[in-house]
Amino acid sequence: MSDIQDKSSIKVIFNSVAPSQPGGTPSPPYSAAATSATLNDSSSLSSAGSSFDTDILSSPESTSSRSTAWPIVFPMPRFAYDTQLQLDRANAAFKETGALLNPDTKLKSAILDGLAETIVKYKVYLSDREFDEVAEALVTTHPCLKEPGSVTGYGRWKTSLKYKLANYRTKLRWLGCPEVTVNVLKHKPESKCSPAYGVKKPKKAEVNYCPTYPAGETAETLEEIRVALLSEVNKRHNVHKLAAMMDKTFALRRQEVVAEAPMIADFKTRWPALFNVREVSAEFKRITTIHLQSKFFSELDVHSANLMKAYAKKGGVQGRKIKTIMAPITQGSLLKSEGHHLILKNLL
Repeated sequence: MSDIQDKSSIKVIFNSVAPSQPGGTPSPPYSAAATSATLNDSSSLSSAGSSFDTDILSSPESTSSRSTAWPIVFPMPRFAYDTQLQLDRANAAFKETGALLNPDTKLKSAILDGLAETIVKYKVYLSDREFDEVAEALVTTHPCLKEPGSVTGYGRWKTSLKYKLANYRTKLRWLGCPEVTVNVLKHKPESKCSPAYGVKKPKKAEVNYCPTYPAGETAETLEEIRVALLSEVNKRHNVHKLAAMMDKTFALRRQEVVAEAPMIADFKTRWPALFNVREVSAEFKRITTIHLQSKFFSELDVHSANLMKAYAKKGGVQGRKIKTIMAPITQGSLLKSEGHHLILKNLL
């Protein structure tokens, strides 16, 4: 149960074929007859839960948040049909004769647009190394685009990509994307209204740095849910409802943290439901898309051998207690990985 504690809600979908229609043709599974039968059979299930109980079954990341971090190898998108056609022909010519393509302004812009649209699925602010990865992936996938005389083969592509992404962020700013509007001059202190002052960018592990509100929600509606959370947190046996409400208000919470940087005491007063082990782990996963406990134990395994050696050198009363705890591993009565986890848990 510890492995599936975050997935312990079950959604039952009736997908049986409905009885034959008058003409002898069986109804498809999602015909009107089958749907009405499904609704009748599942009425007791739907009436048992509130709207928040059903919301927990859906994925909040699908509408307002990213679901994956920056990839190890940047996935090259398939460009528009005409752009892809020109690249395919140029790549074929490169294989045959080694001829490089000198793209015109229109083709180069189309390629950069496609790359920018793929990049913002992961982040809107890239480091210099990440620009290198994108440009390198471009010339690796399409070798006809390599630049003659360049040491890396993609130097000008990298520079052009930086300008393109900066222009793309301007478009996102006009559309009200919170990740970039947080850096607009009017949102900065009057005494320090410099474009370079206090630029707020996600840290390396933050995938969902400052997501937009879920579809159909506003700051006012999410604030109403936050106020309702203040009373729900004191009730018992409503873990799933709390989780659904916390999922729904994630964007509001992140925008508060990023834009306002509140004190911890003030933030705890506004969001008391966040400060427990279950919700801390869930919030970590919303921000980084990584399961906190699994990540912790995987990193612990990397350092476990050195930690065990350090603990084994302890002397005195502490050393005797540590040796008692470590005895199962030295005697081989526990599996190595399980023993490391149990012992290091006790020692930490």
